Amino acid sequence: MTRGMEEWADGSVGRIVSHPDPDAYVLVDGVLLRMLPHPPGALPGTEVEVRHDAGLGRLVAYARGAARG
Repeated sequence: MTRGMEEWADGSVGRIVSHPDPDAYVLVDGVLLRMLPHPPGALPGTEVEVRHDAGLGRLVAYARGAARG
């Protein structure tokens, strides 16, 4: 994934559509992106907020209403 796509998705709201553990595919504005779900094991249909985690160097899908750790 390019840096531009990470910047584009950061802060967006999406929905998990599948989860090939440990990653999840998240639909954001018609674009399917692979990212790490938080909490782990979040199920398809879960609404998420997408954030870029600089420490991990990748996108993380935070379930809406879940505490961030």
